[in-house]
Amino acid sequence: MTSTGLSDYGEEWEHKNAFRQDLITRDTTIEVLLYDDSTDSLTDSSDVGDITTEPTDGNYTRQTFTLDSADVTFAVDAGDLRAEATVTFDVTGTTGTVDASACVVDFQSDVVNAETAQNPHHIYSAGLTTPNGGPLSADLSAYTSLESTVALDLA
Repeated sequence: MTSTGLSDYGEEWEHKNAFRQDLITRDTTIEVLLYDDSTDSLTDSSDVGDITTEPTDGNYTRQTFTLDSADVTFAVDAGDLRAEATVTFDVTGTTGTVDASACVVDFQSDVVNAETAQNPHHIYSAGLTTPNGGPLSADLSAYTSLESTVALDLA
């Protein structure tokens, strides 16, 4: 089962952005990738290097959205404030199975990882779902595109 929500790195990144801007060089570009969590089994302490099943063929490339732009919308869902961004992957000619998406951002993790420079880190992951909310495990060879909405509850 996919570890849904912020990873340990994501919690550090979020808190630095919210409370200590002086501790972070704020990169406003978030990369979104697809992977097979039934194989990778990410946990809260997993980082981007633990993702081994990201597709590498066909037209697949990581997609991005930008903070501080219209890419991110806010809504109230079941009483919680939610930030959402939707990206579309061109998976024409791509093989493999995916069941989750993850967000990656470059920042210096000096709390979780004692780094002295910026590196890419896995900050958020979630299982893919069908339009009716059920879990989705997709054989990419059967699709030409796949849409993923990253939704983060803020309250």
